[in-house]
Amino acid sequence: MRLRLVVQIAAALVALAGCSHTRVDHAPGTIQVDIETSPTSTDPRFATDAISSRIEELIFDSMVKSDGDGQFAAHLAESVERPSPTEIIFHLKHGVRFSDGRELTARDVLFTYHSVLAPESMSPKRPSLEQLKTIDEPDDYTIVMTTAHPYAPALELATLGIVPADTPLPAEQNAAAPVGSGPFRMVDYQRDEAIRLERNPYFPHPPGAAQSILLKIVPDPTVRALELAEGVCDFSGNNIEYDVLPWLARHQSLEVSKTPGTTYRYLSFNFRDRRLRDIRVRRAIAYSIDRNTIVNTMLRGTGRVATGLLSPENWAYDGNVTGYSYDPEKARQLLDQAGYPAGSNGMRRLTFEFKTTPEGARMGEVFQAMLQRVGIELTIRTLDFATYYSDIQAGKFDLTSLQWVGINDPNFYYMVFDSKKTPPHGQNRSYYSNSAMDSLVEAGMSNVEPDARRKIYAQVQQLAADDLPYVSLWWVDNVAVMNRRLVGFDAYPNGSFRSLATLTLIGLDGGGTSSQ
Repeated sequence: MRLRLVVQIAAALVALAGCSHTRVDHAPGTIQVDIETSPTSTDPRFATDAISSRIEELIFDSMVKSDGDGQFAAHLAESVERPSPTEIIFHLKHGVRFSDGRELTARDVLFTYHSVLAPESMSPKRPSLEQLKTIDEPDDYTIVMTTAHPYAPALELATLGIVPADTPLPAEQNAAAPVGSGPFRMVDYQRDEAIRLERNPYFPHPPGAAQSILLKIVPDPTVRALELAEGVCDFSGNNIEYDVLPWLARHQSLEVSKTPGTTYRYLSFNFRDRRLRDIRVRRAIAYSIDRNTIVNTMLRGTGRVATGLLSPENWAYDGNVTGYSYDPEKARQLLDQAGYPAGSNGMRRLTFEFKTTPEGARMGEVFQAMLQRVGIELTIRTLDFATYYSDIQAGKFDLTSLQWVGINDPNFYYMVFDSKKTPPHGQNRSYYSNSAMDSLVEAGMSNVEPDARRKIYAQVQQLAADDLPYVSLWWVDNVAVMNRRLVGFDAYPNGSFRSLATLTLIGLDGGGTSSQ
């Protein structure tokens, strides 16, 4: 594996040295950000993937947003009241304007939520609002939400990006984003090519801040690295191959920022496969993966071996759970006990398909090699992102590796592990079912006392480690590579692009702060 890694690093550097790119002429104050795929949707009522969510934050505002510590803070709301365990009152700011000049009021908030809740919209965000009983606008600047039962993570209901009243549902994926009240507006969208954002003239920004952002879709990680090195690209976040980071760090024009992240990487099983429902098989797979070696070599130390969904930065984190250190002999014993003895060639009657995107193929090959050592054959099927995402949502896979971005409240366990949250009602794409887990995550959702919730989620984390609905791999560090002309970038634990709206550009005159 080490020899192969060296060969791949050398090939990447040869490609970087042999290619030639020139910077596209940009207007003064424009920064280029390379992203790996097009967003699945540019409408905040439909966007669910990480790329879509990161772009959405630059265009749309919500009543609350998570801050740098992962806590929810008022945003469009001037203040928030919680008079009872089932009621929340949001007092909206006055004078907030969409990028077309219209004032944002409670009517727009109400319309946005109703359009997501309407069955005919078929919004994938509708399940996330299932606890919302009513939403009302007693006046132009007040929103009242009620839940049917006490709901601990109720502020998450207020994180939906707001669009103007009467905004039609998107007719196609290629459509440009609707009007928003965030720092930027989308002025051009060419799917699989580029997205151009320009400043919302009604949103305040510091002098010298970027006036426009060109989000260029660059699927090839080597090309992304090359464009950074040659000054074509100004910023790439969490999408540069780890092998070339030291090479990029040697460029005087570039800065590499690394901070602990909350993005959680995991291996997912399809529980509709009887073989994978056997806990002995799942544990054997867990013992077969040398996570420390992967983090220290392939990831170049830009990650931390994970114990579960919640990172140490989360208030409910409990790392004192069952662990699975690399132990291929124990894996072989478990497979023998499960009725899959090794044949004369060392292989067993266990063949699984691992679905992935082109970027995940290399990691799939590492898993393939590690599982082969214990007698499990893993075939790799590489798909374009749109097809891959559709298959995973539909449960058409044996094994796959994904990541969850931006986990704030531990109620996330309910969305991914409760047996009632299988698609299209939630994100339990593995079709995992355990009545003990259902009882715990539902209790955590309804209990509003922090100490009681902490105890409940300690049990959830232990059960998840024992029963292995996922094999926890690592928490991904946030690694941003940027041109040194960008000043003031603040890293968010969830990898948000939000600070692109406030960083300044060296050598850019003017800017000013508009009024809102």
